[in-house]
Amino acid sequence: MPTKTQHVQKAEGNETFAKSIDTTSQARIDWKLVILFYAAVHYVEAYLAMSSGTHLRSHTTRDNYISKESNLKKIRVSYAHLKYYGYNARYEFDGFTAKDVREASGYLSQVKAELVPLLNA
Repeated sequence: MPTKTQHVQKAEGNETFAKSIDTTSQARIDWKLVILFYAAVHYVEAYLAMSSGTHLRSHTTRDNYISKESNLKKIRVSYAHLKYYGYNARYEFDGFTAKDVREASGYLSQVKAELVPLLNA
């Protein structure tokens, strides 16, 4: 099972990579949104590894956990927005824009604002 540290490193690596991608094409915008979502996934997984020794491989199971666990409930809306962007950027043709990337980045910041202090406690 991956550790808290491994998940945090993966999340930070995803963030760094996302920052290196410009928004000059639809493909770049889409992949940036996917990467931002997966950064959030790894922050959640880091919290779960630390708090309960849990590693969730299913998005549905993770969503249910987020809806029920008191510290994770605080990120439910931001996480759901990131999941929407990540899913639709992968499978649909919604024509996301640089504005959507900025919004997604804000949602990731909200996830981090709640979880990183808990991870560092």
